Amino acid sequence: MSDSPDVQVRVAIYREFVRTSRAPSAARLAEIMDTPLPEIREALERLAAGKAIFLQPESREILLAAPLCTVPTPFLVRTAEQSFFGTCIWDALGILAMLHQDGTVETSCGCCGEALSLEIRGGSVSGSPSIVHFALPAKQWWADIVFT
Repeated sequence: MSDSPDVQVRVAIYREFVRTSRAPSAARLAEIMDTPLPEIREALERLAAGKAIFLQPESREILLAAPLCTVPTPFLVRTAEQSFFGTCIWDALGILAMLHQDGTVETSCGCCGEALSLEIRGGSVSGSPSIVHFALPAKQWWADIVFT
């Protein structure tokens, strides 16, 4: 692993997020990394500028560290022991892939609102017959990642 402070902060974000099912605050990162808070905040800003994470506009706390999202979304991912939110179906499926775990994605049809549930077992998806639709091409996702 790189000795770069930004890489160390990014790894700490993911470790804590996966451990607790919540994004760590800047203060929590400073505590677990034994690093001054201003240095953590600077690293978060650099990571956000590099699109490695996305910060909340006002508080500058972590909103998402893809594929994990801090706030409730229409994409609830459940493993045997934890729950997470993905910002989209792509991220929801990515959470289970990242964790190498089976689980369920609970969401709803973007067109009619009907509840949908996808089961992921051994890397295979089953559940309601569905179509995944991406409103924007992938190259445009970061133009407004919250909308995407």
